[in-house]
Amino acid sequence: MDELEFRRRAYADPNDRHPEFLSAATATAANRQFMDEMKDFNRKLERALDEPVPAALPDKLMLSHLLRQPDHKEGLGWKHVAMAASVAFALGFSTRFMHLSAESGSQPPSVARVAIEHVQMEMPFTHYVDEEVTLTAVNAKLKPYGAQLRDMASVGKVYYANHCMFGGGPAAHLVIQGERDRVHVFVVPMDRALRIEQEFADANLHGEVIPMTYNRLVVVSDKQEDIKLMADKVKASLERAI
Repeated sequence: MDELEFRRRAYADPNDRHPEFLSAATATAANRQFMDEMKDFNRKLERALDEPVPAALPDKLMLSHLLRQPDHKEGLGWKHVAMAASVAFALGFSTRFMHLSAESGSQPPSVARVAIEHVQMEMPFTHYVDEEVTLTAVNAKLKPYGAQLRDMASVGKVYYANHCMFGGGPAAHLVIQGERDRVHVFVVPMDRALRIEQEFADANLHGEVIPMTYNRLVVVSDKQEDIKLMADKVKASLERAI
């Protein structure tokens, strides 16, 4: 076996057990070193392929698809959500890199799990960002959910306002200064399939779910923060967008 053929077969399958290939692999010190490097690379590649994908990736794919859609007449937005969900669903079957959580197979996800995981995942960014959000910017994000803030004076400093994926569909995500720490407020459509807990907590965070006419407010912050106070402020300032 010449050098070119040996290297071609080594690239294709460094674990080739054919006698001729094995003989060439040990024929010289250079070949033995090359084989060790190829097998080491192959092991690293296999470990990389087996690395679990973050649970939020399907949601991010759906959100990316949704936000690329043109903003047409009222009522078309939810068709776009369905299209985006179909894209993510298809991706989940077509590649080994997608997976669904154990909860999703039998029942809707828990609002507590979705909210806490979302806040934890984005906290390295949202805990420090200050986008100097204006009332106009906040209401632009709330518009798809049929809501708007009357004013920001009664709510307080808003550091961040954007869309996010929450439990399989879009929601508005606001980060507002509380009495002690930043408070995450999600405006989630009422018809979103979620298992609802009115109050929830983990070791560091706690939250509440407050029903409104068309949406639910999901409020999450540090355990030292009075989230009910912030929830009441936001709810009092929210109006139905006409």
